Amino acid sequence: MKVLSAASCLLAAWAAAAPAAPPDRAAVQAGPPRIAVVLDDFGLTYKKNVPDEKWMAVRWPVTFAVMPESPRTRQAARETLANGHELIIHFPFDPFLKLDLPKGSASPADLEKVRKLFDRCLAHIPGAKGVNNHRSFRATQNRPMMAEFMKLVRERGMFFVDSGVSTKSVALAEARAAGLKAGRGGIFLEDGSKHDKPVCVRLLRRAAAMARKNGSVIAIGHHYWQGTYDCLTEQVPKLQQEGFEFVFASAVVR
Repeated sequence: MKVLSAASCLLAAWAAAAPAAPPDRAAVQAGPPRIAVVLDDFGLTYKKNVPDEKWMAVRWPVTFAVMPESPRTRQAARETLANGHELIIHFPFDPFLKLDLPKGSASPADLEKVRKLFDRCLAHIPGAKGVNNHRSFRATQNRPMMAEFMKLVRERGMFFVDSGVSTKSVALAEARAAGLKAGRGGIFLEDGSKHDKPVCVRLLRRAAAMARKNGSVIAIGHHYWQGTYDCLTEQVPKLQQEGFEFVFASAVVR
């Protein structure tokens, strides 16, 4: 099963165009406000994109979400761990898997497809501590599928981040119901087809305001864009000087 397509970069931007999900309102903790940056779609990199080695050289805590069955899946996973970053699985449901997603209960055929892909993820992305979803508008709104999928994640002792591509997503609720440590993306760092540095700076500063209000926030971006890279490498040190703590996603899920 082939997860990627020639238009994958455009799909990533399209996913980012969905309305930013409201922050996961955890109790405000003592200490500095915390920002967890998750960068999606590792494993798929084109010549015009920021080279993976530039991201790997970043020294502040960042979580890399690696896609299955992409040209650089295994290599990106190895490099992430070798460079001390946090590794999670960027799991696609629909439209990459052809799923029926009935409302009453998860179909055996759907579950078989999801289980097989999850097993391949575990084999090709070893050392992953958590999972987030790639796109999956329909699946993340389907309670039976989310309930069954969270059982698979729980069996591996992993955490889950609902990327928040749909405001109607039930993924976070089902992850919590399954007893997982879980969280939800509070904001995307790109705005649809706009992924230049000024857009990212504006959205990262919005994420910082959310973190100051709620104690923590998960900000999600994509590793493709030079604007995202320039924004983060410039702004993260500034925000650290302002008292914000950058942490792995595993530090803010609950």
